[in-house]
Amino acid sequence: MRSRRHAIAISALAVTLIAAPLTACGTDSDGESASSSTVSTTPLNPFEQQRYDGVTALLDQLSATLSSGDRAGLAELIDDAAPAEFRRRMEAIAADFAGPDEPIKGSGPLKLKEFRYRVAPQNGPEHLLDETFVAQLEDAGASDTWVSPVYLNYALGGASSPGLDEPTVTLNESLTFARYGDDWKVVGEGGLAPDPTPETVLQSNPKAPEMGPWEFPGLAATDVSTSGGTSTVLFYRGSQKAATTASRILPASVNDVTKFWGEDWVRKAAVISTATDEQFAGLTRTEPGTTSAAAAATVFAMVDKQNKQVIGQRIVLTPAARSLPAASLAVVLRHELVHVAARLVTAENVPLWLTEGVPEYVGRKGTYREFVDAAPELAAAVAAGDVPKALPSDGSFSVTSDDARLAYQSAWSFAAFVADAFGEGKLKDMYVNVAKGGDTATTEAAIKDALGVDKAKVVSDWQAWLTKQAR
Repeated sequence: MRSRRHAIAISALAVTLIAAPLTACGTDSDGESASSSTVSTTPLNPFEQQRYDGVTALLDQLSATLSSGDRAGLAELIDDAAPAEFRRRMEAIAADFAGPDEPIKGSGPLKLKEFRYRVAPQNGPEHLLDETFVAQLEDAGASDTWVSPVYLNYALGGASSPGLDEPTVTLNESLTFARYGDDWKVVGEGGLAPDPTPETVLQSNPKAPEMGPWEFPGLAATDVSTSGGTSTVLFYRGSQKAATTASRILPASVNDVTKFWGEDWVRKAAVISTATDEQFAGLTRTEPGTTSAAAAATVFAMVDKQNKQVIGQRIVLTPAARSLPAASLAVVLRHELVHVAARLVTAENVPLWLTEGVPEYVGRKGTYREFVDAAPELAAAVAAGDVPKALPSDGSFSVTSDDARLAYQSAWSFAAFVADAFGEGKLKDMYVNVAKGGDTATTEAAIKDALGVDKAKVVSDWQAWLTKQAR
């Protein structure tokens, strides 16, 4: 079974007495809606087959040309009528794969394990170009035009080949093509043709486009040996320092997460260090500027439960992460790596006090001396007699909420309490049990099954522990 969705967990920066961030993650699932139309299985007629074969040959050429960084060869595949913006986009992608004009020590251009465009099934009514634009193409010698959905199948690789060994990621695009004699050229994106889908449907399913890291200029890669195999750290011009630090601390961070979680996870990762808000927003499908206080995010495209693998999982560092010292960045990486490790066993309807508290516990472990260092707002509240009456609700974790910092600190403290009172093994057991999802009764039963006591007792003991810690 494949569950296709796009999720993000955002780690927010927070200043503490030891200058390390108390990471704060929010989770947002953006599931893809199933189409109400069906994909035709009717055999192609000779005209359609010829069109399909011609465009497939063009896409094979385009894939090889882009991934090899052949900027000169690219010009032969793009129609003269292509919009300047589309042409610049294609040229920028080729330039990224060619590598920077001035090589950066210890890194190189991204060498993809796989990069291939292919024609996707037509789902719904065909998009047709404006008659005026078609006439313009015909005047230039075009005998046919076609707007078709395409798949871009890729796997990252790294600075060297094979680099990171990851399952294939599929991005969905739409492109416009024109035929000249026996050859086809790319005219631009599918948006050149009006979308016949009713406007009400489009508005009810807003989505930012999926994109690969090559969509932004100045991309470079470096490989890191981690316990599960080769990891890769990608970065853009201006974010090299954070990438260098991340590369240095990534192996130990993976090992630290393994000490808690065990070896039943990939024990490697793809990390992308961004230099601009636009890069971070594009790679995480968020609005620019909405995560200005964030340090990192984890994203993924699909969970393949049948093959027990997560597809397209990335840790994306924000531009703000560039200012973090190594110790603080290590907290962020450990936190995000717990999300990577736990993704396969984490359902979508799991309470955030669990999915953020446990990663925060692992991320922060060993970085503070006193309770107040790790949770200053919570310590102050408890000392003033305002002990949390319950575990924080999901709504209190919103990064725009005034209660967010207190919610994250409370979640961390509950995980820290469970580890202190029952042991880290039981903390992981509680995560795995509760992470299966379910209603309130199911969650309470999962806690009791893991810890041997009911939720009310655990929460009561946590409250007493907080009072003692905050003295």
